[in-house]
Amino acid sequence: MDVIKLMEEAIENERHAVDMYRQGAEAAEDPETRSIFEQLARWEEEHEKILRERLATLKMIRGQL
Repeated sequence: MDVIKLMEEAIENERHAVDMYRQGAEAAEDPETRSIFEQLARWEEEHEKILRERLATLKMIRGQL
């Protein structure tokens, strides 16, 4: 499979994880659990950011921008 396609799928997976953890935070009944889910969502957002930056670089190298 093409690396660009894999990275695009990974970005989508990170976005899905952010949504899932945000839902968990909303559903949490105690502050500690809510905080854990919020932290997980922030980590996934950072992963997504890193992947998007790398994808843009890869596309630029390949002349696909």
